[in-house]
Order: sequence, then structure tokens, then C-alpha cells
Amino acid sequence: METTQLILLAPPGARGAEHAAALAQQWAVPQVSMSELLQQAIADGSAIATELRPYLAAGEPLPDELALKLIKRRLEQPDTVLHGWVIEGFPRSVGQAQGLNTWWTTMGRPLPTVVYLKAMAGILMNRLAAEPGQTATTPALKRCLEQYQAEVAPLVEYYQQQAQLTTLNANLSFAEVARDLAAIGQPQSSAAPLIEDEAELDTLIYGESRLVVDCMAPWCGSCKQVSPFIDQLAEEYRDRVNVMKINFDANRQISKRFGLQGIPAVLYFKNGQLQTTLTGVKSYAEYNNAIARLLQ
Repeated sequence: METTQLILLAPPGARGAEHAAALAQQWAVPQVSMSELLQQAIADGSAIATELRPYLAAGEPLPDELALKLIKRRLEQPDTVLHGWVIEGFPRSVGQAQGLNTWWTTMGRPLPTVVYLKAMAGILMNRLAAEPGQTATTPALKRCLEQYQAEVAPLVEYYQQQAQLTTLNANLSFAEVARDLAAIGQPQSSAAPLIEDEAELDTLIYGESRLVVDCMAPWCGSCKQVSPFIDQLAEEYRDRVNVMKINFDANRQISKRFGLQGIPAVLYFKNGQLQTTLTGVKSYAEYNNAIARLLQ
């Protein structure tokens, strides 16, 4: 597994803590929960507890500097240094995200993967209302979700800009989301390799005489339908056409650049020029015929 550092952004109702625990167990890395770190710091009576208490007593968010101090202290421990980690409940602001990225890269480490569990508000509301012992009113639950969305939106934008973000469809069942989470960071099994970023895409467009690029996203159900066709094309045309995939979530600027009308979108390039775009789910014959035209 390549990805051993992962940050999980999960709204209330998405069972983020449970997913983080399950993923950490599967990957054999420590789970780092911000709420547990706070509880441990207070229970230990350590020096940082004195700094934390006023904010916890007032129910106020921690200042970025203090939150970073707490998370850094945990990530400096031998188990996380040696094996990696799965973080849940942090960061809560762009300042915290930037601070962690800066500190982590100064130690010579690659930027961590960030996964956002995205779900419809109505589904999250239903899940929260059905939780055992739930006493909050519907308006209170709605305010909780609205507060989270206001908090996470700038984080999602920041991590997209840093090409760190993967968005998963959390409307799915717990088991299905767990499956998709577990697949992150696994060795590449697709016949069509993944393009890392737009810089690599540019190199391929202008360096390959014929190139096919599948613009997809991990949460996109239609993309999953198209993916086997793309892998089949990669196998069939291995020596004549370079067939690859690119994660739309981490490279959203390509939408405007190539005038995409949605995903999946399969782009066909010849000698540096875009020839054809097939949007939505098509038959294998249609994808194959478009390649045949490239070879003419």
C-alpha cells in the first residue's frame, strides 16, 4: 500500500469515526482522533491541558496554533512515524490544513491523501435522526449539518487546489463506503494508468501521437461502468495508443479547459489536438470506433 497517511473529512451522519477505525485496522496504522486526543490531554493533566481547558469549557473551537500543537505531538510518536496514520476530526480550518501540510513536507514527507465523504443532506438527516439515543430536534440537526458544510467547504477547495482530495459517495451503505475507502492507496490494478496531475497530462498530450484520457471520479457510479471499457481499450491498443485515466476531483480545471459537460468524459487526442469527447456511458463499440478514427 502506498498511501499510509490519510485525512478523513466526514460530515455528521457519515460515520467518519467508524470508517477511520476500520481503515486504520485494515492498513495496520494508528487511528488519530482529534476528540480522543483532547480527552487524553485533559485526563493526563499535561501542560497542554491548561491551554485547552478554557476553549473546551466555553465550547469554542481551538485556535489553529493550539490544534496543530496537539496533532503534531501525536504524529511525532514512533508508531505514527514508522507506520503512518488515519486522521479523523482534523483539520477544522484552512489554517490548520496549511499548517499541517507545511510541517509535514518540511520533514521530507509527501502530502497526505485527503478523502471527503460527500452525502446528500437529506440522507445525513435521516441517519442522524435514526441514531440510538438521538434527542436533537430536526432544526437542531439541520443547523449542525449547515455548520459543518460551512466549515468543510473551504477545506475541500483548499485540498482540491493542492491535488490532495479524493471525494467518495457517502450516500452509499457503510459497507460500500468502507470498500471504496479500502481501495485508496492500493497498488494500481487498472490496465489504464492514472495521470497524477495536469502537468503530466500536458506532457502526454504533446508527447504522445495518440492519447485517450478517461476523466473520472471515485464516487461516480457512471465512471465505474465505463472503467472496464477503458481498461479493455488499454489492453487491446497497448502498443499503438496510450490509454489512461485522470481523477477529475484532483484536476477540476480540466473541465473548463476542455469544455467538459460532465463525467465520465473520454478525451481522444491526436498529435496534441483534441479530436473527440465522449460524455456519459457509451458502448464499448463507440469507444473503440473513436480510437479507430485516431489511427486513420
